[in-house]
Amino acid sequence: MTRRQRPVVWLKPQPLWDRLALMHRSQNWLADELGISRSHLSRLVKRERAASGRLRRRMQRVLGVEDFHVLFFIGRPGDQE
Repeated sequence: MTRRQRPVVWLKPQPLWDRLALMHRSQNWLADELGISRSHLSRLVKRERAASGRLRRRMQRVLGVEDFHVLFFIGRPGDQE
């Protein structure tokens, strides 16, 4: 019997880069604002790590994005949007 994988929330890289460009900010700035390491943010962007609920809410607030689906999608490990 195969074990089902739980859904996870992945970051959408392109909308993130678009928003940072619009704000004239860098990935390093975002990591500092979120209180996470640059490597952690890099792993989120590469979809090596899923974003926690708390981090997603902070990211939306810092970037001024109200709609969850602009920056994130729900999928299974290994999914690509």
